[in-house]
Amino acid sequence: MEAVINIMLNHLDVLLLMMIRVAGILVLAPVFNFPGFNNLAKIGLSFMIALILFLSMPDGALPVPPQELFGYVIVVAQELLLGLAIGFILQLLFAAILTAGHLIDIQLGFGIVNIIDPLWGAQVPMTGVFLQILALLIFVIFDGHLLLIQVLADSFRILPAAGSPFSLALAGSISDFIVRLVSGVLLIGVQLAMPIIGIILINDIALGLVSRTVPQMNLFVIGIPLKIIVGVAFLWITLPFYIDGLNRLFTLSFTQVSDFLRILSP
Repeated sequence: MEAVINIMLNHLDVLLLMMIRVAGILVLAPVFNFPGFNNLAKIGLSFMIALILFLSMPDGALPVPPQELFGYVIVVAQELLLGLAIGFILQLLFAAILTAGHLIDIQLGFGIVNIIDPLWGAQVPMTGVFLQILALLIFVIFDGHLLLIQVLADSFRILPAAGSPFSLALAGSISDFIVRLVSGVLLIGVQLAMPIIGIILINDIALGLVSRTVPQMNLFVIGIPLKIIVGVAFLWITLPFYIDGLNRLFTLSFTQVSDFLRILSP
């Protein structure tokens, strides 16, 4: 125990940098960014994870941070920005799920109904909240929180603390990656909502044919409830496929983090 304390004291600056990166990830990463997650608990968890990763590194692999105060502050800002970037990439998948829920609500006629999202505390579509909570549950069931810690360990292996991940030479690659990443949010959202959009389109076409055949039928009385029933029933039927798709999307999200780290690695 005394040897561990001595190592911590001799490399306290490195441990602080690692803790800053871990804390930046936990600010935006799924599950950990939940408002009910106490801030003191986040700080303590960041310290424990950073300490475990710090002790798992051999002495020769420990980086040497700048000795000047200004240079050290710059490195701290870089580590915080890197952690926030990784957490943001992981959180984008849930933004795509929320987009899918918004598109589904528009098709079902729930577009004017908004409820409070427990994740952000803002008004979001009703179906989006349901899909987000389900996605968080699947994320935990498939050990996504443990994979997040694995991503942390890989980030320190690819980009050691006190490195220089951001530079003008990488600005073009980073910009291209961010554009592709953000544009993929809308694409994934549309793909997740496409089965419901398709069945509602078929339902509307069928109602249009019925209205031509039976002009006396009041579509406003029958059509809207029927659209809701068909949409909710088909959403329930497609939930197993949705869960399987989420598992693949979580894997894709962690792969995107690895790609981002490789772009920054020298």
